[in-house]
Amino acid sequence: MPELIYVLPALLLGFVAYGLSIFTYIRAQKTLGAAKTSAYYAAAPFIGAFMSFVLLHEEFTAAYIAAIAVMTAGTAIVVADTLAKHHSHEHTHTFTHTHDGTTHTHTVTHSHEHTHYVTDDKHSHRHSMEELEGLLTATHN
Repeated sequence: MPELIYVLPALLLGFVAYGLSIFTYIRAQKTLGAAKTSAYYAAAPFIGAFMSFVLLHEEFTAAYIAAIAVMTAGTAIVVADTLAKHHSHEHTHTFTHTHDGTTHTHTVTHSHEHTHYVTDDKHSHRHSMEELEGLLTATHN
């Protein structure tokens, strides 16, 4: 039986190297889905290679630099896709305008598409008076 001085560090290494790795992988699968998780995990060899440059003083090669550029571009695309949430929903606008000497208040409801990054928080937007009058005309035709 190995001495306790060797068993405890081995258990700690196993927990960090295997236990946390599996935990984060399954959590990523649940949150991001299989395709995006696989894309992120594909970056792991490059992180390992980078650590070899830092810790072991390996040399950067042209092949490594080209590969890391492609991997970085792919990861950036995956991250942008992960953060973007595209949807449409209704908005209601109430406005008052005067024409032909009469003041009118109108409420128009319309729907259009939005892309949000990072957040699902509520948002607002503004329209010019011409846009609102155009929406009003469109709903009455």
